[in-house]
Amino acid sequence: MKSLKTNKALFSFSGSSILLSLAKLVSNLIIMSLIVPEELGIWNTIIVFKSYALVLNLGVSNGLNRELPFLLGKKYVNFAKEIAKTALFISIIAGVFSFLLISAAAFFYADAKLMQSLFVLAFIVGIGYLNMYYSTTFRTNQAFILFSKINVVLTVFELISLFFPSKLGYQGFLIRIILLEIARLTLFLSFQPFPVCPKFKTSSFLFLVKTGVPLFFSTYLLAVSDTFKRVILKHFSTFHIVGLFSPALAVYALNSLLPKTLGQYLLPKLSFGLGSGQNLAGLWNKTLKLISLNILIILPFVMLGWFVIPMVIENFYPAYTKGIFSAQLALVSALFVPFGIIINLFHSLKNWRVIYTISFVKVIIYFIFQWFFTKNNDPLKGLAYGILISDILFAIIVLLVGYSIIKSFKKNGT
Repeated sequence: MKSLKTNKALFSFSGSSILLSLAKLVSNLIIMSLIVPEELGIWNTIIVFKSYALVLNLGVSNGLNRELPFLLGKKYVNFAKEIAKTALFISIIAGVFSFLLISAAAFFYADAKLMQSLFVLAFIVGIGYLNMYYSTTFRTNQAFILFSKINVVLTVFELISLFFPSKLGYQGFLIRIILLEIARLTLFLSFQPFPVCPKFKTSSFLFLVKTGVPLFFSTYLLAVSDTFKRVILKHFSTFHIVGLFSPALAVYALNSLLPKTLGQYLLPKLSFGLGSGQNLAGLWNKTLKLISLNILIILPFVMLGWFVIPMVIENFYPAYTKGIFSAQLALVSALFVPFGIIINLFHSLKNWRVIYTISFVKVIIYFIFQWFFTKNNDPLKGLAYGILISDILFAIIVLLVGYSIIKSFKKNGT
């Protein structure tokens, strides 16, 4: 019965997430036909600051993400509520501060579209802290089923909200971004599975920071490495070229969504399992099964997409034809991105040495290869080649490290 509930939660959550990801892909394709490349290039460039702004959270959400399911596995429900209250309080403070900081920065730019974009960025970064908090409170099978329903509603809103860019152009595009973030927060507030009121408690804060800060900096490094593609491309080109890379960016976003979704499902399961005394080898096998499931799901789409992408762009998005090959290479990367799910196991084990080593290695690999290939080739194609090679190398590294850790535990009889 327990296995049936677990499978129902997994397939409901992953299925709804795939549905939402497809809606995002369709939306991005439609938006490409409504917004000129230079305007999309502005947003594609400044959105990287959303990742950089995470530093204001002080690692509290990262700590909650690991410790909440672990404490629930230990049956320490009251303490779990205490740390959740503190995490919510910190998320609110971080959201307000980041909104004010980015809004102030917007006044230093004379370009109207860039200024408007920065104000929108300030808003979604501020609300994003709350959405990040609430997403970490969905930890049980029942909660993930509830999360699935939220994803279905967001899928519908993702498509309906295309009305705004279709009528108002780039301004409508920005309005849509705000409304999507508000819709997500409204659904989280309406269906939160672990409701608490914000309340700061020093002991809970220190407990979260103790785990959260190491997890945060490793996660932060990984997030920063994902921004390299936009920053490096802008360095060697223009907003217009960054805009032409939009088809590839849409594919990259799709590539990471399912692994991110499965990782979001897996991390609390691993932490809960460790808290309840489950065997590590069994948790490792569960991780590999999710990776295999991810690859099996996306493989036919990669094969089909390689031939479909050129036809779709040439016939419906002629302004973006220079980005066709980049989008095709982005598809191939999808086969290697799922191996990043293994990092969730390192986080659950709180193996800081491995976590930081892996994080620094990823930053170095992704920066060097993306910089080198973008500088020495056509920027659009060179960047895509650099990302693909980086994804392949990183997949091999995390897989080998994971196997070595499990082998070590087996050797020590743990």
